[in-house]
Order: sequence, then C-alpha cells, then structure tokens
Amino acid sequence: MFGIWRLIFVIYSLVLLFLSGSAILAAMGRPEPLGYINLALATSQNRVILGIAAIILFVLLVIVLVSALKKEPKPNFIAIEGGLTGQIYITVPAVKVIIMKAVKKVEGLKEVKVKVNESPEGLVVDLHIMINPELSVPEMSKDVQGIVKQYLEDIGGLQVAKISVLVDDFGTGKPAGA
Repeated sequence: MFGIWRLIFVIYSLVLLFLSGSAILAAMGRPEPLGYINLALATSQNRVILGIAAIILFVLLVIVLVSALKKEPKPNFIAIEGGLTGQIYITVPAVKVIIMKAVKKVEGLKEVKVKVNESPEGLVVDLHIMINPELSVPEMSKDVQGIVKQYLEDIGGLQVAKISVLVDDFGTGKPAGA
C-alpha cells in the first residue's frame, strides 16, 4: 500500500511541476501555455476530462495535506543506551511495571496511577497516589520519589529527570499493587 501512495505522490508532484512551469512561462509572456489551455478547453469533451483531472488533483492535495498534518504516533519505547553495536530500548509498559514494583516497597500507598514521558534530560514520571490518611504527605512523597528513582536507574538503566508526586486522595481502600 505504501508503494502506491509513493507513486501517486510522484505523479502529483510531476503534475504540479508542469503546472508551475507553465505558469512561469505564461508570466514571462510566452504564448504557448495559453495556447495549450485554449486548445484543452476548446471542446466540451476536453473540458470534462480537464475537470475530472482537476478533481482528482484536488482530492490528492487534500489527502497529502491531511497526511502531512497528522500527528506522528508517540513511540511506545524509550532509548536506554546507544553505541557502536546498536541501541537498547525499554517499552513504556515495562517502565510502568518497574515503577509499580518500586511503589510496592512503600507502605501506606493505597492506589497509584503512573504517567511516563521522555525529555532530553531523562525520564519524566508523574505519579498520582492515594495514601493512608495517618501518614505525612511530604515524607511519603519523598520516599516514593526516592525508591522509584532508584528502581528506574538500577533495574531499568534509565536516567530520571523528574518524578512528580500528586496526592489525589486519602483513602482506606486496598494497598497499591494488591
């Protein structure tokens, strides 16, 4: 399927090249492009063919514009290392598993939601947590940040730029990871 689109794009580009060259020649005062246009529009059959070709070009233009404006899907993996022998990657779901394994070590967490992004400085982790209401929010947050950072660096081999913790709620629900 990709080869067909490539062929269509090449044909489309050639037609645009021809049309722009004709417009340049007409702007320079050359009579040939205008003569060809008058000849192409001389009969009703030629006008229909030209109209169909224009509609096809218009549809192709819309398709090319839409595909160019589409957002590229965000890669679902993060590069750990790269060298002469190749690259090493880890998937975002695997990073989340490492984070969930780390937060199981912290007592008092009831629920954890993880969001992972990549930045030039390293991994950016956003944690939304529900904690036991008897615990100190600053101490619990620092514990979670420390252990998550340690696990990601030791187990995942990842460089961590920032770990943000948002205490969403205090709850008496089941512990995280249970």
